[in-house]
Amino acid sequence: MKNIFKLLFGSDSPTPPENILTSFKKHCGESLNTEWISGDNFYEAIYYKDETEHIARFGKNGDLINMKKNIPIQFTPEHIKKKAGEHGELMNTIVIMEGDRTEYELIVRDEELIRYTLLLTDDGKEISKVKL
Repeated sequence: MKNIFKLLFGSDSPTPPENILTSFKKHCGESLNTEWISGDNFYEAIYYKDETEHIARFGKNGDLINMKKNIPIQFTPEHIKKKAGEHGELMNTIVIMEGDRTEYELIVRDEELIRYTLLLTDDGKEISKVKL
């Protein structure tokens, strides 16, 4: 039945192997609108849970590599908002969880309306800033 839907709707989303699906269910639980992307060494699930976009990346062996969660700006920790403010207006916040490490990937826009991706540690230390 899935193949018929792929033919009708043109979905290019790969079907991951059982070990990836089992790991996804274990780490991510129930989700909506899951779309899969695969690379040479990973599978990535983009899905919605609690009305929020999430991304989970798994190694080919099924191990969870990291999880990303797009959060509303008002839920961004104050010290992260403050650091973002040093670079411009905060436009978007993504929390990245990998093992026991948490990072924040932010989109900021400066006075000249140039957008940047700003990557910060959990305590607000700058890892990188890249012009978009």
